[in-house]
Amino acid sequence: MTREVIYSVRGPKNMCEMTYEEVAEELKHTDLVIFEVSSIEEHGPHMPLCADTIQGAEVSRRMVLKLGEEGIRAVAGPTIPFGICLQLMDFPGSITVSPATLEALLKDVCNSLIRQGFRKLVLLVSHVQNLGVAYNVVQEISQQPDVRIMALNWIPLFRKHRSEIVKSKQIDGHAGEGETARVLAACPELVMLERAQAYHPEAQERLEFDEPFHAGGGVFDPPREMREETPVGNVGDPSLATAETGEKCYDLIVGWCCEVVKRHFKLQGL
Repeated sequence: MTREVIYSVRGPKNMCEMTYEEVAEELKHTDLVIFEVSSIEEHGPHMPLCADTIQGAEVSRRMVLKLGEEGIRAVAGPTIPFGICLQLMDFPGSITVSPATLEALLKDVCNSLIRQGFRKLVLLVSHVQNLGVAYNVVQEISQQPDVRIMALNWIPLFRKHRSEIVKSKQIDGHAGEGETARVLAACPELVMLERAQAYHPEAQERLEFDEPFHAGGGVFDPPREMREETPVGNVGDPSLATAETGEKCYDLIVGWCCEVVKRHFKLQGL
């Protein structure tokens, strides 16, 4: 077995890749940090368990770049890879933490960032099962004086515009075309499209707003096991994914996230 390069990562650096001196230098110019909480869980037979982490880290890096182009300096913060994925534990490699554990972890991370000097915190939720905990954390941390914090969920935005971006005209969900395209655009070496399997669950008529909270609906009724929804671990046809589609996804997501941050934190660029 040889020690080959598995995959490469494009900058800018996130905080974990910086030295403490580099972080100190950034703090001289900004108190805005963007970090994400994701999950280690199955993403079909064609993608790595860290797919959510890859996407979240990529959004935060691209946000730093886009804000920087407008004269607004920000730091891509640490990536928190563990989250809640109780429904996926039948798939080997998936790791879950309890909601209480995740909440305690996120609070400690936020308080550490605040202690270092960050006062504007953006928590990207790149794994939707973490949203409820993220809301609780934002509620509590926001009570600290001189601290602003928000959680961002871009899933409803993507669902609204998905048909304008992806090729598939059928249901596209977990580890499907859209998600696979985003990982292809960020870390193509980790995607094995030759192993991709299309799976389309039987379409069901829905009531109005009969969708999960994270998707803009009013219902939270998760399956006990993901295999009840898809035996292969993905929904849709990931073989249709391309890096070009992934770039379009990121343009949409990053553009919206940056506009929200600028408006809510009242940031003025160039």
